[in-house]
Amino acid sequence: MIVKSSLGGVTGKYTCVLLGLMFLIFGSMQAQDAFCADFKEGSFYIPPTDELPVSYKITRQGESLVETVASAPKGLLSEEAVKPKYGVIKWIDECSYRIWFDESKGPLDDVQQMINRNNGVLIEFLSMDGNCVNYRGTLEKPDEIVTFLGQQCKD
Repeated sequence: MIVKSSLGGVTGKYTCVLLGLMFLIFGSMQAQDAFCADFKEGSFYIPPTDELPVSYKITRQGESLVETVASAPKGLLSEEAVKPKYGVIKWIDECSYRIWFDESKGPLDDVQQMINRNNGVLIEFLSMDGNCVNYRGTLEKPDEIVTFLGQQCKD
């Protein structure tokens, strides 16, 4: 098939290259959306790291999230820190959502209130790693932007 067109002075094989790049980009976006869809609802866990040797279980359903401590070294966390945390989710697209603490589930501590006042935390799924998704969290405070990287894995 021979295609003849003109896109801003670009013709022939350059048009084919541009179209090929567009399909490649669109195809990779669809692939990203596919892996993101696998992490939209269900039960997941956040594995422990060297910096924080605590494992968390997360359950997402609709616009709700519940986070509980799955395991932690004895004496590391306070009694308050091991209580379940409840969140409200607003999905931005297939691979990102914003989360706030759910005030209807009980009183919030100072940090939770500060997070809610600053438009919650933006979570963006970045890439797959086996049965896990790597993510970036961003909290925009008036005087600084706090970002952190993490991983959520299928239960």
